[in-house]
Amino acid sequence: MRNVNVTVRSGGTVEEFHGVPLPLELGRQRQDDLDWMRLQNLGSHHRIAIAPLRSIAVPREAVRIEEDADGLRLINIHGRSSFFLRPDSHEVKPGQQITGRAASSISLAEDIIVDLESTEAGETSGADQALRTLEGSQQFVPETQEGGRLADLLDGQSEATRIQGAVSLVRQALNVVQKSAGSDEYFQAAVRSAATMIELDRAFVLLYHDGQWRVRAMYSYETDMTVDTSEDSAADTMPRGSGLLRRRVLNTKKTVIYEPSTYMHSTGSSMMALDRAVAAPMLDESGDVMGVLYGDRRFDSTRSNKPIGELEATLLEVIAGAVATGLARQREESLRASMGQFFSPSVTERLQGDDNLLAGRDAEVTVLFCDIRGFSTIAERVGAERTIEWINDVLTELSQCVLETDGVLVDYIGDELMAMWGAPAEQPDHALRACRAARKMLGKRETLKDRWHEITPDRFGFGIGINTGVARVGNTGSKVKFKYGPLGNVVNVASRIQGMTKRFGVSAIVSGATERAAAAAASDADSEIGFRRLADVRPFGVQEIVTVFEIGDGRDADWQSVREAYESALTHFHHSDLTGAARELASLVHSHPQDAPSVQLLGRVVDALTHRDENIDPVVRFDTK
Repeated sequence: MRNVNVTVRSGGTVEEFHGVPLPLELGRQRQDDLDWMRLQNLGSHHRIAIAPLRSIAVPREAVRIEEDADGLRLINIHGRSSFFLRPDSHEVKPGQQITGRAASSISLAEDIIVDLESTEAGETSGADQALRTLEGSQQFVPETQEGGRLADLLDGQSEATRIQGAVSLVRQALNVVQKSAGSDEYFQAAVRSAATMIELDRAFVLLYHDGQWRVRAMYSYETDMTVDTSEDSAADTMPRGSGLLRRRVLNTKKTVIYEPSTYMHSTGSSMMALDRAVAAPMLDESGDVMGVLYGDRRFDSTRSNKPIGELEATLLEVIAGAVATGLARQREESLRASMGQFFSPSVTERLQGDDNLLAGRDAEVTVLFCDIRGFSTIAERVGAERTIEWINDVLTELSQCVLETDGVLVDYIGDELMAMWGAPAEQPDHALRACRAARKMLGKRETLKDRWHEITPDRFGFGIGINTGVARVGNTGSKVKFKYGPLGNVVNVASRIQGMTKRFGVSAIVSGATERAAAAAASDADSEIGFRRLADVRPFGVQEIVTVFEIGDGRDADWQSVREAYESALTHFHHSDLTGAARELASLVHSHPQDAPSVQLLGRVVDALTHRDENIDPVVRFDTK
């Protein structure tokens, strides 16, 4: 019998699972999974959700690992997506399997790497034998089981008893930490643990936002009942008499203990309902109070008749801190998930370190529009449901090309994608990044065509337009819906250039500004990106004349020869040398009849010769978008 050691590297997070029984399934979190990065025994096999539910780049069922005679068998169990073996980037296609691997490293997304190592069941190393497992369970204390109390530690008659009391308290605190942040269980664990550990009759999580308090969860020892309140819980559900403590916590940001001098205290005030009470602050990342963990103890309590001491209050602080940390983590994960819709992980990380990057400002950026050819044909032929599946897959692949080059996904407009580089984080090579993304997109055509061969039309492809210039960048949406992107003429020209791809019969066109900026930033490693000057154009609705270039394969000798011959003919044409242009183009069209720009330019030359134009207007003018 073989097991497998699994190491998952996701961004800056590393999770390890040792001695996992086979077979094992890896994939994105499903609705029925307990959580992600958790090993689950599903009976017939084990499963690890290596990516959260929102991470659409990873399929829900991606890889299955089985025992093989010589080690491990890796099987791609997804119907459409591939994964890659590292370090040689060997592609494992849908349904394909790799056998005889004692160890493997696979890439399921740009920032998710899984290392696998085959082990014999029960096999241990010398280091393993030196390890000692802490006795006792780390599982959550069941709702019906009372956890450790501070009194068990203080009143312990022997050292062993005191140690066991300390361990029990720590595990009770871990109950809070281990629950999913922001969930019902999270707050319920906090109030139950607080009441149990320091013998409170009641405990509450009270949240504070925009000057308003609300009860998020409460526990009563008398009824042994935990109540999780709704989002719209009214202020009158606050524990009576707690206002004084809450105000003191807001002012001091410190834990406050209330201990009346006598049993017959404050008869004329609301504090008489409190008896003894304590409130510990929950602070956000800025040190502001976002809530309190509050508890009280009656004078006639059957649990404890002692005042609430500093040690008990400190223990409450620990739990309050755990709740605050969990809420902060939840907000951060929610923010990262929201940003992940627009930004790559590396850009998101920079944004979290500098909030000012999202502020509106002028910046030099490169804007890309990518239109999907053949969309209308598919929509008419296969219906809405199948079309949505298809367009979602295509846009996902195109979006990955943007994120892999640290671009910003600005918007989806029907069957068109809009992206930007150069903001919010500064990228001196933003034009080159956009061109790399365009090359990646064009490289996806055959893969997508094969994957959807039963419905994809022959004319399926992409039309890509790119332009570089200064734009106003920031939230171009509204206060209701956030959309980070650019505004300005650079956007209009990029959109017009995308439309020109149909006129020139090529897949990707960039402006002269983009070509110059990309060439300036390029190195030898970028020699696969080539540019062919197509024409000087005047886009519809734009006053300036723009020189446009086709993006091609700079390492393709045939494409390079076509580029040189075409640009030579274009120069003759611009200098009104129609005979020289016709000679160049006649030879080029004969050898490459499929090259649409050459055929079109030859048509312009022949038209000029026919009309005997002495002064050639080399500018191609567009009367429509």
